[in-house]
Amino acid sequence: MKKIFTIFFIFCLVSALNAQTLPNASVENWQEFSFPSYMQPEFWSTPNPFTSQATVLVVTRSEEAYSGTYSARLETKDLAGGLFQAPGLLTLATFNVNLSTFEYAFGNGLPLQEKVLSFTGMYKYEGAQEDSASVAIYCYKKDGDAYDTIGMGHAFLHDAANWTLFEVNMNYLNDHQPDTFNVIIMSSGIASLNPGSVMFVDSLSVNTNVGVIDLDMPKLVVNCYPNPANNQVTFEVALPSADRVVFFYDLLGKELGKIAFPFTNLQVSLGEYPSGTILYRIVDPKKGMATGSVVKN
Repeated sequence: MKKIFTIFFIFCLVSALNAQTLPNASVENWQEFSFPSYMQPEFWSTPNPFTSQATVLVVTRSEEAYSGTYSARLETKDLAGGLFQAPGLLTLATFNVNLSTFEYAFGNGLPLQEKVLSFTGMYKYEGAQEDSASVAIYCYKKDGDAYDTIGMGHAFLHDAANWTLFEVNMNYLNDHQPDTFNVIIMSSGIASLNPGSVMFVDSLSVNTNVGVIDLDMPKLVVNCYPNPANNQVTFEVALPSADRVVFFYDLLGKELGKIAFPFTNLQVSLGEYPSGTILYRIVDPKKGMATGSVVKN
């Protein structure tokens, strides 16, 4: 009887992380390693550092791309003469493998500044023996020395000969604000890893109710008052910036308007906006981003 990789989703998340955008989302940039020899997409983790020791690579660079030059090719393969099976896997987390038991332990993730609604990308897939690919997303909040799961989402992806859009929605367990995000993409399902299952992935993105999230941008400190407001709200920041813009949205993510915010103080008339909660997003390409809401009476 074959022994299958046991996937332990042990997210021992740490706070000493550098904020970055959804890194290398187009999987265009690849890093080469030697001794043993393998490649993997920059900023992403794969099983290659471990499987390459058995001269097996489960994630490779492919010129069969949806956009740009490259995509990532994930394949589930046998190890140790078929005693173990390793999935092709991409994750923003770090993880380790116990080489005696081939059990995975995941950790870390990317800092969040706002809630994730969904994770999307393009894929092609051919599953062996009715296998299916899987995509899992998670968000957390630090609670002392542990991380509390705030939301999760999961989808199985089936055979697709042509590039196909997938979307995984985040299901929130409570109304807490998460501070860490992770995604795990596998060429097989979690329970059954069938060698020969092949998945191509490209053009990945993380989405919120105010558009595509940029995890690279630092937190911009903004003072917004009064809140609630009647017909006018004021935004204040520490420094001027010629490129800064404030966007306004309704609760469904529809853009209501946008205004340049070059100085340290901006007064905005809310007269044209509907009463109730109005979301705002302030974007400064050089200094950071801030999100929040204001209630119009």
